[in-house]
Amino acid sequence: MSFIGFWNYIGARKSKASLYAREFIRENGLFFLGLVETKINVLDKKVVSTLVGEGWDYFHVPSEGLSVGILVIWKQDMAKFSMLGASSQFLIGDLNVINKGTWIIATIYGSKDIDRRRSLWEGLEHFMTDDFPMIIGGEFNCLLSKEEKEGGRNFVFGLGPREMKSFITCNNLHEVACVGPKYTWCNNKRGVDRILEKLERCLVNATAFNSSHRLLVKHLTRLASDHCPILFKLLNFIPPNKKVLKFEEVWSSIPASIVVVYKSWNKNTKGDPSQALNDKLKRTLRDLHFWSKAKFKAMNLHKEELKSKVLRL
Repeated sequence: MSFIGFWNYIGARKSKASLYAREFIRENGLFFLGLVETKINVLDKKVVSTLVGEGWDYFHVPSEGLSVGILVIWKQDMAKFSMLGASSQFLIGDLNVINKGTWIIATIYGSKDIDRRRSLWEGLEHFMTDDFPMIIGGEFNCLLSKEEKEGGRNFVFGLGPREMKSFITCNNLHEVACVGPKYTWCNNKRGVDRILEKLERCLVNATAFNSSHRLLVKHLTRLASDHCPILFKLLNFIPPNKKVLKFEEVWSSIPASIVVVYKSWNKNTKGDPSQALNDKLKRTLRDLHFWSKAKFKAMNLHKEELKSKVLRL
């Protein structure tokens, strides 16, 4: 099982936040965690080890004074993360997971200011793709409906929510179903002054949404922060069927198979050379298999028609 986490814990150096981070990493078996609002300017491996223990690597977007800051950490013996881009509102990269392929992961800390948050959508646009499964998670600081808020001023579907909705729709993103507390943030006040909002969420692209992985998001209890940690669960991989694909010699006798192999082999593949070669071989074999099913289906139908004709004769 695989677990990816996102959390705004408002100050990475706070002892309570650090202790709880270690606890929920251990309890839930996380191998990747995106932390926002770290409020850390300078970071090294020693500080990371103090925060979450040994065996973790990291990328860090420094804070601006005493605000923001993004830190992503991953277990070195389970995955490798390569940064693609970063700003004060996001950090995105390729996460190569052992036995689970490559996923593009973006950790988000959206600005509360509408004009600044617009640069978040513009920045992410450069990395949107359907070639690999993608997860965009973290604190968006933007509500999409009145059901995502309780208390305070009435929700208005203004410019900010419209721009976020447009970004989600235009890039064919989907929100993953979640369990746990409905709201992910609270102002920690009582009575009529209490406000609850869903500021955190996980979005995936069509490739991840349609994959054979069973996706689920879990909101954890708010402890050591006024934000819930959220877990993205990749449950046990379920293969579509148990059939073993084998190369059929008859494929090579049909000229059209050359085109299938050429197109499949020349698709972009990431990872080290041995993994890239393995992925290319698997993909090409799969594409030949489905091509042959469509090709020979018509031939089999024609064969059955001829058999019926012979029988009548």
